[in-house]
Amino acid sequence: MGVFAKFAAALVAIPAPVLGGMTTFLFCAVAVSGMAIVSRVPFTRRTRFILTASLAVGYGATLVPTWFDGVFTYRGGNRALAGLCDAVVLVMETGFAVTALLAILLNLSIGEEVEVEVKELEGRRVPHHHEQHDSPELEDVDAEKVVMGKGGEAAASPV
Repeated sequence: MGVFAKFAAALVAIPAPVLGGMTTFLFCAVAVSGMAIVSRVPFTRRTRFILTASLAVGYGATLVPTWFDGVFTYRGGNRALAGLCDAVVLVMETGFAVTALLAILLNLSIGEEVEVEVKELEGRRVPHHHEQHDSPELEDVDAEKVVMGKGGEAAASPV
């Protein structure tokens, strides 16, 4: 037990500017690691939206940490439920947790982009349905004009 007291005394003896520098370096290293992970993902509209929405709400939670205070306001006698509500509020006031939670939810709920399939169709002939004809005609279309219909079949955009 005497080792812990000496270890604690050594930590307390570190000057505040040194601790501040170490903390800054630590958070910068975490940020750079996050940027390295994000840079490996191809930036489609979907991934840009997920990243932007998550970071915006996470920055908001960091700038206004009391934004979630009025959501779970249990005042009853159940201490376990009060502790759970306090824990949820504590997590939701942390920008990192809000950003991660929202990014996971958006990633799971927003479907994959059709852009990959559209790029494969560029320069090919796809069916174009006219209202007055029962049989589809073939026409050359650019990737921007191709939309995916129900069931994944390609159709030319009317534009």
